[in-house]
Amino acid sequence: MEKLSHATENILDENVEKLAELFPEVVTEVREPDGSLRHTIDVEALKERVGDVAEGQRERYQFTWPGKRDAKQEAYRPIDKCLRPCPEESVNWDTTENLYIEGDNLDALKLLRNTYAGKIKMIYIDPPYNTGHDFIYDDDFARTKADYDAESGDYDEDGGRLVANPESNGRFHSDWCSMMYPRLLLARDLLSRDGMVAVSIDDHEICQLRKIMDLIFGGRNYVTTYVWHNNTKGRQMDAHIKGTYESVLIYSRDINAMTIDSIKVSVNTTSMARDDISPYTKGYPLHNGTADFHIGNRPNLAYTIYYSPSTHEAVCVDEKIGEGSAARISEFPTDSGKKLLDKGFVRITPKFNKAYDNQRVWRWGKDKFEKEYRTELLFLHESEGWYIYQKKRYIDGAADVKPKNYISLDGGSAKRELMSLLNRNVFQNSKPSALLCELIALVSQEDLIVLDFFSGSATTAHAVMKLNAEDGGNRKFIMVQLPEVCGPETEAAKAGYKNICEIGKERIRRAGKKIADEVEQPNRQLKLGEEPKKVPDIGFRVLKIDSSNFEDVSAEPAAYTQESLMGLADNLKPGRTAEDILFQVMPQFQIPLSASIERKSINGSTVFSVDDGRLVACFDRDVSTGTISEMAKMEPDYAVMRDASFAGDDAVSNFGELFKTYSPATITRVV
Repeated sequence: MEKLSHATENILDENVEKLAELFPEVVTEVREPDGSLRHTIDVEALKERVGDVAEGQRERYQFTWPGKRDAKQEAYRPIDKCLRPCPEESVNWDTTENLYIEGDNLDALKLLRNTYAGKIKMIYIDPPYNTGHDFIYDDDFARTKADYDAESGDYDEDGGRLVANPESNGRFHSDWCSMMYPRLLLARDLLSRDGMVAVSIDDHEICQLRKIMDLIFGGRNYVTTYVWHNNTKGRQMDAHIKGTYESVLIYSRDINAMTIDSIKVSVNTTSMARDDISPYTKGYPLHNGTADFHIGNRPNLAYTIYYSPSTHEAVCVDEKIGEGSAARISEFPTDSGKKLLDKGFVRITPKFNKAYDNQRVWRWGKDKFEKEYRTELLFLHESEGWYIYQKKRYIDGAADVKPKNYISLDGGSAKRELMSLLNRNVFQNSKPSALLCELIALVSQEDLIVLDFFSGSATTAHAVMKLNAEDGGNRKFIMVQLPEVCGPETEAAKAGYKNICEIGKERIRRAGKKIADEVEQPNRQLKLGEEPKKVPDIGFRVLKIDSSNFEDVSAEPAAYTQESLMGLADNLKPGRTAEDILFQVMPQFQIPLSASIERKSINGSTVFSVDDGRLVACFDRDVSTGTISEMAKMEPDYAVMRDASFAGDDAVSNFGELFKTYSPATITRVV
């Protein structure tokens, strides 16, 4: 019976498999020191397949810093940790699809990867800005806690060190880059092909961040730099010029797959035109207004368009005369053009007004025009004749327009928003939920999961709930936050908050209750026939990162004593529950951490049915054959039990055989 691994998957092994799919002949085998064989890549064979390579001292363009290699290895290193459920700190545990994860976000991204790779539509993060006062994560896990204790620094609740990064540090930028790099590497794996990532940043590290993002996502997938104008008066503490804005870098996973949702704006409906589809008004003209573009250098954009006002049919006709710089569009129609005129068509050339001569060209080539003119172009008769424009769509007095990469929001609104919810200024430098609403609304809400792995005061969760209340959407959020301890002198500590996670969770609780009340109030006063407004999902499951639920049994045989071997008869750590085990195994079957969980009692044993029966699990001791039979009759996709659930090897065999009898398609595993 195959056993489940307790550690996260090895990403490097996955990369070898991906290369093997492309180039099977570059995969070879090497022998490890323990005598085992493993697959790896024959670099020389790979070079033969890809041709010229940049290596050695050969000059090349690259962005690097001290510690980059170690940072990359940290992203790929497996961990033996788990997510422990905390229903008592959650809201609507049984029904919510939202998650709140406490712990180091590097660990969280590794634990989320197996289940959520390629499924996150949007990632927003507001990382430390590296001003010299912010704290950054120390990812040097090779040092012991004794080493940490010998150094200065603050500690989280688990003893992990958070270190200040003053500008006097010789690795000021390098340390920040090494903190961000592995997290963004893993974040890219989580994004869907049409997903996007937005990162708030200020001027201290925007150059480094842009290069890191180009490195990980590819420069071609850069979307825009979103500008948040947040301070009309400017920041007085700035050294030379008062700053009035912050930036949000936006990248896509695949620029060709990503779509940005248009936004609705009010319009003057008297300016509308209408065709057979719906009301429109004119947008950009199709003629090319750039004087440098003409028939001589853009001959493929020079042609005449014949348009039928009655049938809305359009035909492209080549009516150029002359060659090179002397070429121009004829003043007179060709024979084919005359035939179209006789059928009621009108002749339209790129000449837009009297200031332009007959060397002008269109902005579209013939192929694009013929493919899209019916849906994308508006033909209007104006004082000087017929003109062609791209359509702007209008529905019920509102227009669909492209969003701008600029928003003006008072930076103090974030503090006031938090004060109104928590009655105290318990968190510095949070973002206003209106900014997050603006960013999240760029992405289609269909199957939208928003991840924020520097969640702070949980503004992103607040924004998701607000947007869902406004438009009836079903966006889900995953918040990740390190439980940074609130210092005794802080307002947060004085208000009773031990760490930042407590602030974030309480904000979601209070914001969710406020949003639900605001939705329910008009629902109580509905008129006959009116539909009640949908109350959004305001709950969240709390999961806390911890060491594996199982004891480490990977030590060398000489390290064990008879007494320690007796202690490993049951490898479950003291204090760990069946629910803890369940949440450790769910990701290995790619079961969402928000999936429904039903607890059943079968022949005295507790059996979990997860995600509407996709997974069944039982972790009790001495599970009867009758219980296993009933589990098999449920015909799940996956079934898992503990070693300690079986009295002996015969019982393990029965587990497999019973499922072969009643549900042969089920994948069975032991943990």
